[in-house]
Amino acid sequence: MLNDLEALEVFASLCTTGSIQKTAQALGIDSPTASRKLTKLETQLGRQLINREKRPFEMTADACAIIGSVKKILEERQQIETYYRRLQSDDAMLIRVMIGNAHINFATKFILEYAEQFPKLRFNMLSPSDVPSFLEGKADVICLSAQAQLSNCIMLPRGRMIFVPVATPQYLKEHGPINHPDDLLHHRVFSNLYPNSFSLNSNYQLTKKGQSCSFQAIDTIRYSNVEMTRRSVLEHAGIAPCMPLFFIIDDLEAGRLVPVLGGWHRPSHQNYVVCKDDDWKIRQIRMFSNWWAQKLGDYEKECEARLIKLYGRKFFLNLIH
Repeated sequence: MLNDLEALEVFASLCTTGSIQKTAQALGIDSPTASRKLTKLETQLGRQLINREKRPFEMTADACAIIGSVKKILEERQQIETYYRRLQSDDAMLIRVMIGNAHINFATKFILEYAEQFPKLRFNMLSPSDVPSFLEGKADVICLSAQAQLSNCIMLPRGRMIFVPVATPQYLKEHGPINHPDDLLHHRVFSNLYPNSFSLNSNYQLTKKGQSCSFQAIDTIRYSNVEMTRRSVLEHAGIAPCMPLFFIIDDLEAGRLVPVLGGWHRPSHQNYVVCKDDDWKIRQIRMFSNWWAQKLGDYEKECEARLIKLYGRKFFLNLIH
């Protein structure tokens, strides 16, 4: 009866997300397929598992009774897959890497560099980073920022996430200087949906020399892709108060973007490369994770040095406190 593992994955995911659409996105299938698999599972069991009349969907009493067993089945399946992956030769090894969409400027170059050293490896590059999918075994390595400690995972530091508030020189010429967070009330603000792409909350803190305040703006547009934020600002349509340094350093050097907000910024935090304990035992994944963390950390240090050259060490030190 319970021989459709994909149906069990749909059921388990729905118990967490409460949404067919979110479950379909997490599993890499379309919503009608996810819905059909759930219906088929319920038909086989002869019981309703999910109350679809509620928003978000809610688990029925029957679902609560079996969800623990279903998760054990899926975990055991993952353990079997991991075991056989360890037996694979280097020729067949596939490493699945989750990266944030802010990494698109340099990820390809770095991966090609590693592939030249180990030409028998294959890579799946997945974006954006999604912690639930990673923990469900959809990826071997993930890039995270300011993430709380994850159980059963190895977390390798890879430098700092530094945010720079920016606009274009043309925008400032047309609209005047932007020296304080209060000024954001008079401008269109572009920001990123972080950390939850489906969140309705757009609040975050800005800080300067020990002071802090909440981000406030009336005219805001939020994107789930940082490149969309960058593009909107480069088109002189508004400002971005929290752009990752390593994503815009080329624009800063070329003068396409300049800092705003008079030193106010989103606090910096630690970045990580993360690998699950079980996958860490696989030599090729362990080697790549260490190299990836070092490579990204070196690049972030390079970007910091380039920023200091542009605006001085005092400007840089303010951004990391």
